[in-house]
Amino acid sequence: MNKKALLLFILMITVALPGTNVMAEILFMRDVNTACNTGMDPTVITVECSSCHNLNDFDDETQAQDTYENDGACAFCPTNPSCAVIRPTTEELLADAQATTNDYFESLFKLFMKHLTEAGGDFAAVFPDCPDIAPLLASEYSKNTGSLVRRVTKRTRNHRNTPDNWEDSQLEKFESMAKGGAPRTQFDITKPDGTILPTKEFESYAVVDGYFRYMRSITMPGPVEEPPHLPCLKCHGTFDDLAPGVKEAIGAEYAFDIALGYKKGDIRGAWTIKIPMIESEGKGKNEDEDED
Repeated sequence: MNKKALLLFILMITVALPGTNVMAEILFMRDVNTACNTGMDPTVITVECSSCHNLNDFDDETQAQDTYENDGACAFCPTNPSCAVIRPTTEELLADAQATTNDYFESLFKLFMKHLTEAGGDFAAVFPDCPDIAPLLASEYSKNTGSLVRRVTKRTRNHRNTPDNWEDSQLEKFESMAKGGAPRTQFDITKPDGTILPTKEFESYAVVDGYFRYMRSITMPGPVEEPPHLPCLKCHGTFDDLAPGVKEAIGAEYAFDIALGYKKGDIRGAWTIKIPMIESEGKGKNEDEDED
């Protein structure tokens, strides 16, 4: 019987034993052995758990158990280079969040225009797909990046875009900055046809409760007749701006919509990125010195 088969046999036997938790002990040792580069050989035990855990009380708290739960397997072999923690700088986190926001914006733009083209340019015909277009794409970006990627707004159409407390405070700040004419940062977005859309937005970032938080405003552009603006007002503008059939389509898909009546220059919402950090090293900074 080879070693893998032997280990599997041991695991099967231990699961069947009543009143014990040997399986948890073996998985714990295996995790530590893997982290410490001792491989899967069950005869090589870097941490002998039985010295800290009786077979019948593995779940009882001990120093080793507490260390493992809080610091992981690498705590038992800190000299292993693969266990070294390399923390990104604030500048690196900011650059990552900015790049992810650009990618998400461009992908969403491309996906929406694809649906609009397939609908023959009929904005109202796209609405049955709208509840899923952006959320599903955001879910994919979140899964692929390990960060929470989404859009938020104070005036929701899809209630999944409701901001949390920090996001809400940043949206209020963006609105105040827009009214006060504060300077904006330019972000060049590649349109589906390959041309560049030079957007100008506010951004904010900070370390909050162990997460690097980033937000970038979404400002309503002018009418589509003024290139290279986006046609956002056709779905979010005043009744005079809406495309034919959009008002009725909104009513059919979103019973509690409050996302109409925007004008050029209004803050529609924001792109938001939440990056988990291994260890918080204190409060970060955001562009306009907000300490929220």
